[in-house]
Amino acid sequence: MTFGFIITRHVNSKLTNNYWNRSVCLLTKLYPHVQIIIIDDNSNLNFVKAFREYQNLIIIQSEYIGGGELLPYIYFLKNKWFDNAIMLHDSVFIHKRIAFEKFKFDVLPIWHFYKDALHLNSTLNSLQYLNNSHIIRDKLINTNISMTETWNGCFGSQCYINHDFLKHINAKYNISNLTNSIKNRDNRQSFERIIGAIFYTECNALYKYKSLMGNIFKYCKWGYTYNQYMNNSKNKNIVKVWTGR
Repeated sequence: MTFGFIITRHVNSKLTNNYWNRSVCLLTKLYPHVQIIIIDDNSNLNFVKAFREYQNLIIIQSEYIGGGELLPYIYFLKNKWFDNAIMLHDSVFIHKRIAFEKFKFDVLPIWHFYKDALHLNSTLNSLQYLNNSHIIRDKLINTNISMTETWNGCFGSQCYINHDFLKHINAKYNISNLTNSIKNRDNRQSFERIIGAIFYTECNALYKYKSLMGNIFKYCKWGYTYNQYMNNSKNKNIVKVWTGR
């Protein structure tokens, strides 16, 4: 089974241009023959500059401005570049090789967070664009559901996902239609919850495994900056940095 990486990029400064370059440089060292797809979400092209010529890299300028974390799902549905995708933010850096080629999951979030009721108005607004939305709505708003009906959020909507599984959930819920709803940060945070609830509805294995790296709130310090990361010689195997974008 083949796999590749899909990275969402938004560059708005010299600092943030470092992110995707750093991410791609690390990935090409760990996975020299693996395809990397960059989905650019409305970057300021005055700041976008590659540090060197990269191999096995495709860059796509998204037509859905502000779609952010939704975009890898949309473009992977349109383009079966590989059987399985690892969807990441440009501000996530992998330092140790993970054997994604051995994964047997339909889907596995990179990090999860426990269910909550945040961004509920935006979430309910987005749900109206989905098919079978009542299934997910009941999961999101019902605080008395059983353990087997619970869900966790998919942090940043970042995950390992099989293409056939993605086609299945799109056929059932029509997540492609969320391009009409996901336009800003609040919408994108709603999507973390919607896609998490969909994953738990369609993949029972998540009740056991939850995510690759665990609860994001326990995994790393919230607000960890790129400069702190670059000055830290003891970074974890996967690092997430924060910025205001």
